[in-house]
Amino acid sequence: MIWIKVREKMPARILEWVAGIMMVIVGLYLVIWPTAFERAGLAGFATIAPVGSWVAASLCLGALRVGALVVNGHKPTLSAPVRCFVAILGAGLFGSVAAGYSLATNQHGPPLAMFFALAFTLSDIFNAARSGLDTYQAFGSARQWNGFKF
Repeated sequence: MIWIKVREKMPARILEWVAGIMMVIVGLYLVIWPTAFERAGLAGFATIAPVGSWVAASLCLGALRVGALVVNGHKPTLSAPVRCFVAILGAGLFGSVAAGYSLATNQHGPPLAMFFALAFTLSDIFNAARSGLDTYQAFGSARQWNGFKF
């Protein structure tokens, strides 16, 4: 039953799925190669936060986002606010990745990966707006949320 709902909602939420999977991949990359920030091109990331913080943030946010996307069709009043919250934090995470890559700029210009991180940042801003509207619709249909009338 859940798999059917996931397949129904996946095309509409493909940006969120890709961002969630990318967060998990970044976290797993740093778990497998914890000395990655010692390389010259990635040394800027260590000035922003230690490796453990990057691992915890990316794995927790990625798992939370994928989990919210899996239960999206079954519990919209739960998944929509979680998706919005994670999208806002994801924009900050991918913005920090872009900042880390901007610190690696050399005479040849910024690394191409910085532009991919900026694209993920912009997509998460869009995802935050869309999931914010989903949150409003989920609670608007109930016409009541935490005792307050809308």
